[in-house]
Amino acid sequence: MMKIPEIDNEKKQEVMDIIDTAATLFEESDYENDETVKNDLKQLDFRLKEITGKEDISVDNYHSYWSYTSLETVAKEALMPKPEKQGLSDKRITEIIKNIFEYNQIEDEAELDYWMNVLEIETGLNNITDYIFYPDLVGLELHASLDEIIAKILIDKTKSYIELPDRQDG
Repeated sequence: MMKIPEIDNEKKQEVMDIIDTAATLFEESDYENDETVKNDLKQLDFRLKEITGKEDISVDNYHSYWSYTSLETVAKEALMPKPEKQGLSDKRITEIIKNIFEYNQIEDEAELDYWMNVLEIETGLNNITDYIFYPDLVGLELHASLDEIIAKILIDKTKSYIELPDRQDG
């Protein structure tokens, strides 16, 4: 299995502190009208961008992270680089899919999200989660086998989704 990028634990703790502090400010203060809170959030936002090296990240993204995941997961996700297309072979794509199905191969939610992003980028299928978790949404049986799901992903990744308009000569 390919490895996800290593996460610096010191940075992870600092990102966790930033996100948790910001979320608390959003939850417990009048962040829209209190200038002190606004400035605190701007400083937290600046520090989050600085630590992660991501200009498109914001503390606003973690307004109420606890409603859908853990603090550690969002911190890891914030620190992980966005996967870039590498042109992985079908064999490597198959390996990733098998490891997702055998969830014990994936350490946590942040890692699962990373591998789902890799698959999305490598296959060009922006609904890759449907293939893996809801195969009936992509034309398979709900309880399709792993081999059926892999075959469908590999076939669909090679299809062109761009339909050319009909030519009308006239």
